[in-house]
Amino acid sequence: MSPVPDFWKDGPAGFEPSERICPGTCYKYYLCGKGCTLGVLFEDSVHLYLEWLTEGGAYVSYPAALRYKAWPKHEVGRLVAQGVWDVSHAPDLPEQTELVVG
Repeated sequence: MSPVPDFWKDGPAGFEPSERICPGTCYKYYLCGKGCTLGVLFEDSVHLYLEWLTEGGAYVSYPAALRYKAWPKHEVGRLVAQGVWDVSHAPDLPEQTELVVG
């Protein structure tokens, strides 16, 4: 997993991690499982770049350094194949409110 500064380097032009969760605005698709929802922001040939959105049915309040991660594609593929995570284009997200994270 990569730290947040790598997102500026690895992301598409103009991408900047946000201090606020903005559901539905910038995710290619979602990974749902283990009581959590992850938004896939972008990917390259090796990694999926994710934002941790929800846990236990509520938006997480963690700082960007904990919410943004890069996971190896082969590892995500293995977990999807095992049924640990499901791919979704329209997950059941909590109602959007003012989402300010620490």
